[in-house]
Amino acid sequence: MLFNSPLSPSKAHQLIQTLGLSPQQRVLDVGCGQGEFLLRLVEATGAWGLGIDLNQDAIQKAQLAAKTRTPGGSPEFRAADMQKEAWEDGTFDAALCIGSTHAFGIGDQAYPNALQAMSRLVKPSGLLLIGECYWKQPPPQEYLALLGEPSGISRTHGENVWLGQEHGLIPLYAATSNQDEWDHFEWSHISKLERQAAAHPNDPQWRKKLERGRAWRDGYLRWGRTTMGFGFYIFQKPAASE
Repeated sequence: MLFNSPLSPSKAHQLIQTLGLSPQQRVLDVGCGQGEFLLRLVEATGAWGLGIDLNQDAIQKAQLAAKTRTPGGSPEFRAADMQKEAWEDGTFDAALCIGSTHAFGIGDQAYPNALQAMSRLVKPSGLLLIGECYWKQPPPQEYLALLGEPSGISRTHGENVWLGQEHGLIPLYAATSNQDEWDHFEWSHISKLERQAAAHPNDPQWRKKLERGRAWRDGYLRWGRTTMGFGFYIFQKPAASE
């Protein structure tokens, strides 16, 4: 699984082309994971990138990949907490956050906090790309209980777009994960977990992980496929004169 979200290589390429960034433009990727999306963006556009994530192991893998794929020094990756970073307003030409708005808060405040913080960090006319879950239909209580509270999902696809507009941003583009992308994402997780647990048959911790994973799989099959969606939203910050 290349991306820690229901995203295919073809849709990643589509998003990168839609952003339309130029060489030397500065891009921030919050919650970059192992850096695959940012690496592809830099390879395709020549932009300068910085990826941050709390997961030190993921960052180390991203740094190693950058050395072999983009030896010119970009993108850079570092383990960091978004809440503790202090960049000046307008530092970046674009800011990305795909499936990681929890870096900006918890529950239903994560997405609006991300919109506000990322808008501040980009220059006038700068771009935001946010990947965020949404409800396709009202979720059953059993599914909410499985997800746990706060679920982090509070809006429909349209409401995710409109909330960006309410924050003074211009919606430029929106797309959603298709069913194949979702199935690949979910089954890649459980397949990896099944193999890892099989390699540790006498380890009670792995048995617990496998039980949780199978419960999540069953919840996805019962409710998730028809209830939870994932959207990709590109917004533009208004020009200074607007």
